[in-house]
Formats: sequence, C-alpha cells, structure tokens
Amino acid sequence: MADKKTSYTHDYRALRIGDWQVSPGACTVEKNGEETKITPRSMDVLKLLIEHAGNVVSPGEFLETIWRSPIATDHAVHKAIAELRSALQDDAHNPSYIKTIPKRGYTLIAHVSVSSDTATQPAADLRPEDGIDSLPGAGEETTTGTRAPENTSADIPVSSPERTATWTLWRKLAVAAMLSALVISAPLFLRSPKTTPEANGVVQLAVMPFASRDFSDENQILAEGIRESLIHGLSKLGHLQVLSPARNAELLAASQRYDDSYLQQADHVLQGSVMISDGRLRVIVELVRASDGLREYSDQFDLPMNDIFAVQDQIVSNVTSALRVYLNESERTQMRDWGTTNALAYEHFLRGEFYNNQFSPADWERAIESHQAAIALDPGFLNAYHGIATAANNLAVYSGADKIDKMYQLVLDTHRQISQINPDSDILDSIYAIKLRLRGSSYVQQEMQLREQILSGNPPHFALSHYALLLIGARMYDEAERFLAQATEAGPFEISPDEAWSYRTNILTPTDTVLARKNQLQQRPYHVAFLGSVAVNLATLGDFRQAQIYLNQQREVDLEGILAHYSEVIMGVLAGDIQADTPSYFAALREHPDFYYNNGVLAFMVGDLERGVHYWQNLPPVHLRRLFNVTHAAEKYFPDHVLYSPDYLALLDSLGAGMEWQRRLMEGVMAMESVTGIGLSRRSREAYDDQRMMIKNNLWSEQEWSEHQHYLSQRLAQASTLNAARVH
Repeated sequence: MADKKTSYTHDYRALRIGDWQVSPGACTVEKNGEETKITPRSMDVLKLLIEHAGNVVSPGEFLETIWRSPIATDHAVHKAIAELRSALQDDAHNPSYIKTIPKRGYTLIAHVSVSSDTATQPAADLRPEDGIDSLPGAGEETTTGTRAPENTSADIPVSSPERTATWTLWRKLAVAAMLSALVISAPLFLRSPKTTPEANGVVQLAVMPFASRDFSDENQILAEGIRESLIHGLSKLGHLQVLSPARNAELLAASQRYDDSYLQQADHVLQGSVMISDGRLRVIVELVRASDGLREYSDQFDLPMNDIFAVQDQIVSNVTSALRVYLNESERTQMRDWGTTNALAYEHFLRGEFYNNQFSPADWERAIESHQAAIALDPGFLNAYHGIATAANNLAVYSGADKIDKMYQLVLDTHRQISQINPDSDILDSIYAIKLRLRGSSYVQQEMQLREQILSGNPPHFALSHYALLLIGARMYDEAERFLAQATEAGPFEISPDEAWSYRTNILTPTDTVLARKNQLQQRPYHVAFLGSVAVNLATLGDFRQAQIYLNQQREVDLEGILAHYSEVIMGVLAGDIQADTPSYFAALREHPDFYYNNGVLAFMVGDLERGVHYWQNLPPVHLRRLFNVTHAAEKYFPDHVLYSPDYLALLDSLGAGMEWQRRLMEGVMAMESVTGIGLSRRSREAYDDQRMMIKNNLWSEQEWSEHQHYLSQRLAQASTLNAARVH
C-alpha cells in the first residue's frame, strides 16, 4: 500500500476563526463556553482551508492532500464541509466562515488568529508585508531550527495570493503557533499574569542537583555529569532560562539553604537521582510544576554504564518534549477527564485513539504502541489500558490464530493491571466483554452478561449495540434493528468496544450497503472490513471493475490476507471464475486452519456441502467468532439446497450457532422486553412457537429478496456465457 498521510496531528495550538476557538489537537471548536467535537478528517479539512485562507481549495486538492485514496470521491469533501459548517453554525447560503465557489471549491472567508491561550495578552497584528525575518524574536533560534517570536499570539489577516505563493498563511500560523507552544511561551500550566511565560516570554527551569543514592565519589561525579549535560542541552532552547544552583550540593539538604527567590522564580523544577548497581546505571528524572508540585514528566533509565552518553541525550530529548507539549486550559481539563495529568501521556493516548479509529491492522498495531507509551509515562492511566484492549480486540478480528492468542494474552494482562490499580473501575466490565469475544467460544457467557446488564436498567453504553450484533448473527434482523435504534452512538473521542453505526449496515440490501459503506469509507478510507464489503456487494450488483479496485485496496491493508481471501472467493464465484470440482476451485482453497472458515463459505457457495461441513467442523475455537458474526451475510450466496439441508442446519447446531442459539436470543428479547420495550417480531414468534430456525433476512421485503435473487441469477448467467466462450 502506498504510504498514506496521517493528516491528524497532535499540535495543541489554539486558533481563532471568527468567534470560534479552534483546538486542532483535540479536534474541537468552542464559542461562549460551548464546545463541539469534529472528526479528525474534518479538522484536517479546516486546517487546509486555514493554510489557503482567502484562496479557493478545490475538492481535488482536499482529496490529494488529506484522503490520498483512489476510492475517495468529492462527496467525502462535501460531507466534511457540511460537518464543519454545522459545527461553526455557518449558513451555506449566507456564509460567515466557509464560502462555496461554484464549480471551483471552497474558501475560508473568516478572520483567523492564533494565540497560545485565552488567558494571554491581546494578540499583536501580523501584517501581510511581514516576512518571517520580521517576526519578533526572529533572531533567536531554537533546537528545532525554527525561530522564536516573543509574542504569544498574532492576528493574521487574509494574505494576498501573491504573498501566499512565497509564504503561505498556514506557515505563518505554524511558526507563530508552534514556537509559542514550545518552551518559549506556553508550558503546561497557568500562573499569575506577572510571572507566566505568556506574560514575559521566558520559561524559568530550575535544574536541581541529582541525588546520588550510594554517595560514592564515582556516583557523585556521574550524577553531576548528567545534570551538566541536561543544563547544556536545555540552555540551547530559545526563551528557556535555566536556573542552576551551586554544583555538588546535596539535593534535599541544599534545597532548604537556597535563597527563596531562587525557586520562586522557577516555573518548572527538574530533579532526579542516580544509582549504580552491578555495573548498570539507573537514572530517575522528574519534571515538576513549581506552582503546585504536579509531576509533568517522569522516566527511569536502566542501562549498562557504557551507554551513559546515550542516556544523557535521551533525558534531554524527553524533557524537551515534555516542555514543548502545549495545552490550553480546556484541553488540560479534557486531559484530566480522560484520567491523566501527564501531557506527554495524553498526547500518546490521543494518537492511539486516532490510529484505533482508522480500522486497519497496521494502525491497530500503532494504536497499541501509542497506548503503551502513554502507560509508560503514567502507569495509572486507565483509559490507555482500555485503548490497548480495544485495539487488540479489533486486530484479532482480522488475524490468524497465533495473533489472536497473542492479543488475548495482552487483554488478560491489561485486565489484571486495571484490577490492581482500581478493582472497582467500570472499565473492567468492558475489558471482560472483550475477553469473552476473543475466546471465540464464549457466546453463551456473552449473552448472559449482556442480558444481565440490560436488565439492570443501567447498562454500559455498548450493551445494546453488542446484543444487537448477537441478534444479527442469529438472523433476528427485525429485533436487531430496534435494539440499534436505542443504542448510544459513539462519538469520535468516546471509547467503546462496539460501534452501533457499523452494525446498522449489516442488515441492508447490497445496493444500500454499497452506499452506506462508501459513505463510511470517506471517514475511514483504510477500514479493512468495509473495503471488502463494498467489493463483494459491487460484484453482486455486477460492477466487477469497480469491485476489483476495492479488493486491491483491501489486499494492501489486510496484513494476514484472511479477509481479502474471503472477498476473493466470493467474487470469484460470482464472476464464474470458480466452480465446483475445477482446478480453480481447488486452487482457491487454502489448507491452513486460519482459512478454514473461508474454505467452508466457498464450498457451500458452489454446492459442495460435504467439503464445507468438513472445514467448519475443524475450525479453530478462536475462529468461531467469525462463524457467529459473518455467516448470516455469507448465507445470502448459498444455494437453497445447501442453506436448508439437514446437514447444514445440524452443522450449525453442533457448533452452537444454530436453532438453539437463536431460541436463546429469542428468550433473551422476551425476558428484557419490560426494560427495553422491544418484543419479538411476528415472524420470530412464529418460528419460536414452531421450533423452526429462521435463515433469511426478514427485514427485506419480498421484492428486495426477488431483486437479490435476480442479481445472483444474472451473475450465474454471465458466468455460463463466459465459460462457453472460453471453451470455444
């Protein structure tokens, strides 16, 4: 897959667009104290409009810069613009923010400014004729190679097209915002106007002597050497004043002897300790906020003595990063709401959530790494543990047995760690539900847990949507639709193991499914499952050319190839390329347990009942999850003589996914009716009374089923014609 651009960034620069305060890192806009979240994709669109403020940006430019996907269309841009207008309360017919230029694109017409925080001094105007060298403080370089302005904010009028060609508005914004968000003017706290970095443009950092834990001369020298290295590295940062007490002073005793004004001047205090044991070096570093003692960053390094210089460089790098993270007051509040006071941990957490929401295996791996990095910085960050479990669960759905086992162990470890931190945490219920799903053979336990939660009258917000997923898998589509109607929709920054919006499309006709999935792919263009869903349904409708595009995209993001193989075999049968007892049929079968479910689907589609039963009877337990969740959709392609055969129905019963499972869910719906208000549909009640299993989607009308059969008949007729042509 071509490298995709992750447009979403975690720069916490506070921008103003007209009356709105914009926080790109948190993906929020705020006015009069009311905050609105927008999706990361729409924030990327807004940032591109800011970069080209006063100029027209075409849909093609948006797609090329942000989506960078061959399947994204102009509709994706229109949808993002609509979301932005809704968030900004803008009227498309009488716009104050985003104006449509017919047949050309969109332009930002509102006044744009940038400031480090709402508590800063009034912004200073940045004239269009001012280049970068005109910026205040331009002569002072930071370690990033950029130049630091003294001002903490700058109003930026719309620039002319000629000026934009050489120095775009966004670059001015980036310079002013990034540098004010560094150590120069916006550390992680607010203090009185007389002493804040916002007021005087200088951050005061006290680097205390490092404590020597064994008091040997060698260790004392080493501790002082690390401290001197930190002072040397940090002193290079523009607008950071390093305050350093006398050398060789003992940390705890000396701190009492310093002039009170010494620490009173400091905005941050950097302290640490050094110990040597068995030829290894342990260095502990802490960055503390002087105003209230809040620990902003801490780290521990355990390395061989010969890595001392690498340790020093790493400490300098990490402390510098901690000072650079900029959060305004509302973002700090949001950070604490998520359960951490460590800005670096919060940054890793947001990055993990972004990756998790991309729904591709590679991004789930990145999500796990990001959440683990957050936990390393804040071991008590419970939501980061939950993020690991969520990403592990999603990754397992599209993985082989070995990876599933690895993810299961990761979730077990996560559950144990949360239990040790807070055994009463509500997050444990969600983690437990994930554990059951990963086991693959625990569907009865899942149903029992969800039923109990719903009957309590105060279920977790994922309970209704996940019970709906069980109902869909059991072919109880009518009841599932009504459960989903009551389920809470997950927002872009809400953690949930399930998402009701994705389940709703599981009960649609092929035509509606294509439209719904394409719409969802505009927000998540690398969603490994939706790509295959669109490919298969397009093939059902006869559009094999477009279907192949989506299949190729799915192949690129499906790291283990299991889901892509599933799409390939269905499309192959629909295209007439795979028929029973032919070389192409046997070539499509993969003799590996991870592919046994796909092999069963292929065998049933071509009418090979015996082979299909053989593969599904030998499914690894962890792949029973696919049997429960995917089979209802695959059955649309099975011929009736397979679908209603006693052997097929007996197979489902033997695997726990047949009539007894369906009846259990029917009884669950009846038991919960007093709480949910949802009863059995007429068809379900008749099937329950007659002890008969429902198979086909009872939400589809007779006409819709007739159209579906017509599509399949067309595919078979086309296949026969193609094969006849091949013979001649």
